[in-house]
Amino acid sequence: MLKRITADDLRVGMYINDLSCGWLDHPFALNKFLIKSEIELKKIKVAGVISIEIDTKKGLDVVVEKRKQSNLSLRQAVNALSDKKPELNAVKAEFGAAKLAFNEAELYISGMMTSAKMGQHVELEEVNPVINKLCDSVLRNHNALLGLTRIRNMDQYTFEHSVSFSVLMMSFAKSMGESERFIRQVGIGGLLHDIGKTMTPDHILNKAGKLTADEFLIMKDHVVQSRLILEKTAGLSQVSMDVAAMHHEKYDGNGYPRGLKGDEISLAGQMAAIVDVYDALTADRCYHVGREPSEALKYLLNGRGQHFSPLLVQKFIQSVGIYPAGCLVLLNNHHLAIVIEVKENMLKPIVEIFLNTRNRSYVPNKLIDLSSQTDLKIKSVENFEKWNLKPDMLKW
Repeated sequence: MLKRITADDLRVGMYINDLSCGWLDHPFALNKFLIKSEIELKKIKVAGVISIEIDTKKGLDVVVEKRKQSNLSLRQAVNALSDKKPELNAVKAEFGAAKLAFNEAELYISGMMTSAKMGQHVELEEVNPVINKLCDSVLRNHNALLGLTRIRNMDQYTFEHSVSFSVLMMSFAKSMGESERFIRQVGIGGLLHDIGKTMTPDHILNKAGKLTADEFLIMKDHVVQSRLILEKTAGLSQVSMDVAAMHHEKYDGNGYPRGLKGDEISLAGQMAAIVDVYDALTADRCYHVGREPSEALKYLLNGRGQHFSPLLVQKFIQSVGIYPAGCLVLLNNHHLAIVIEVKENMLKPIVEIFLNTRNRSYVPNKLIDLSSQTDLKIKSVENFEKWNLKPDMLKW
């Protein structure tokens, strides 16, 4: 049976009968095929395909769940809420373009690292279109992409870390008032900074436990390998190179690979050291559960003057906010909310309420600018797992 669905309803195991676009408008050799992986799903969404015809005799059908309003579980309540169209603000208006740019960058870095493993050079003309889309979104409203960096898959850490690193670097540079050229250059450096890990043995790169001293020496070599690979990229700026070559240098000189100290590390390198640690701490890894952003910010504050530049730590916190976009927070009126946008007052961002925790019932989506509220404030940062939620369940 043929059935027309949207790209959002597409799942692995479905058989595509018609992509509803020209052969040159999608990246596949055939118009009819079985979807076998999440990567293929992402390629379809990145190509901008909206409507697809599937054949349910050759693959899976769309599953329609019947929900009883009387006994909605928390997870079902949030899903039902997500189907409603909330009021749009600048971040919500940007979210679609931001998500497309993020997915496209993730696909690019995945393919690029595979090519690098086979000895192929990184071509700047292939990187630039990817960075341009990310940078344009950051310049319009960086909160949309920052919110997306909270939606992570530990099995794709290397790829997602590279894209999140790039986004955080560009947002950081933007908040510091740097030029658009500098913003793009640190974005490129962020996207490519871990390319040297393609030379790191998989058993070390993906080890669940603590690395031995010898294994750590091998792991540290990825920074040198990144520099060697990127030196072959014609036209790559020194700023981009510094991000890749210096992101493990420490302000007190105890970093690697060169043990640079203080201003011996360039501005881009000092920024990269902060961003790399923040993103690594907040991401789920095979060997640890990611910390909440507030905990990661405390770690950065404790590392001022040793690992990180004290001034730049303060500026980074100003760029992401005390409650970064995408954080789950509990308000003092017992409502759970997602942080949508960080404004001048870092303690009072724009949030979107969705759940009353007293009776665990969903409430209509509502955007609230806490800076305009006298009594309403954030009581605590909450863990998604505590409430049986995942960041990607909350659709902006």
